Amino acid sequence: MNLLILNRRCIKHSQKGGAEVYTYEIAQSVVKKGGTVEWFSSKEKGLKDEEIINGIRFVRKGNELTVHFYGFLYALKKGKNWLILDEFNGIGFFTFSKKNSFLLVHQLYEEFWNAEFGELGNILKVLEKFLLKLYKNKKAITVSESTKKDLLNLGFKDITIIYNGLNVKPIENINKDKNILRLVYLGRLKKTKNPEDAIKAFLEIKKLIKDTEMVIIGKGPLYEYLFRKYEGVPDLIFKGFVSEEEKYNILKNSHFILVPSIREGWGQVVLQANAMGTPAIGYKVAGLIDSIKDGETGYLVGDYREMANKVIELWEDKEKYEKVSKNALEWSKNFSWGRARKEFLNFLKNL
Repeated sequence: MNLLILNRRCIKHSQKGGAEVYTYEIAQSVVKKGGTVEWFSSKEKGLKDEEIINGIRFVRKGNELTVHFYGFLYALKKGKNWLILDEFNGIGFFTFSKKNSFLLVHQLYEEFWNAEFGELGNILKVLEKFLLKLYKNKKAITVSESTKKDLLNLGFKDITIIYNGLNVKPIENINKDKNILRLVYLGRLKKTKNPEDAIKAFLEIKKLIKDTEMVIIGKGPLYEYLFRKYEGVPDLIFKGFVSEEEKYNILKNSHFILVPSIREGWGQVVLQANAMGTPAIGYKVAGLIDSIKDGETGYLVGDYREMANKVIELWEDKEKYEKVSKNALEWSKNFSWGRARKEFLNFLKNL
């Protein structure tokens, strides 16, 4: 089996996210079966033009916009014995006319366009849907019911959901401090993730529950702004990037993860927290309505004040909190990269 992956970013890109981790994990299923995998992406400063990482050959050229043109040309060179995974992140690689291509869509950008580009975002939203419709006769993979619904509305007919996995084993026993309320935000600090709302929720909670701490994990365009604005706030800690070990240690010791994103493909941080027995309080938006089982493994809310009120409510009802925490842990056990890789291979066999 020969597989070409077209993705604007590679697994070493400084701004890689859940989409790249997901792609890397499912690509490993082909490598482990003895297949050939190439991953074409943009070339970030400091990265090589080509290299092999764990059996995957990475080819890099262009920036995050021109890579779509270069990737299309690269795909044209591949014969019929190659399968082509066209990863659509706001824009694809225009392989809709190639019979051996299929699509991977984590999420539509929708609200993202306006958050990043203001009024211009309205035009970009229309353009995104126009470009996606060119692929509507292709077989597609997505990661949530939310995105599947979006694709069905655009005329797609053959959509397979392959859920995210976990790179950590869920804990066996939940043992959290009952005296200090600990909150965590995990993710890139950018407009679409809405990190300041998590801080605002923390400040609301702090008014009533003095023994409350919050850790912010991650960096991004808003890091300097948020750090300068809130650096003097007691018990608010900016960690920046942390190791995997430290990340899971913080999640394990936290009581809630706050996820105020305006949209997600799935919400991988929700599963990561759940695996540590930590429920999520997130906004009622695409993706999070799939990863958070409202009222069971966490809660969906409308704004930061409602987020704060829900945390306070659960903190004051320890029995209810413990039930949600246990449910979250059990929910996380349904997901693994082993399962995702197996389902991806089955998908490829049916192309």
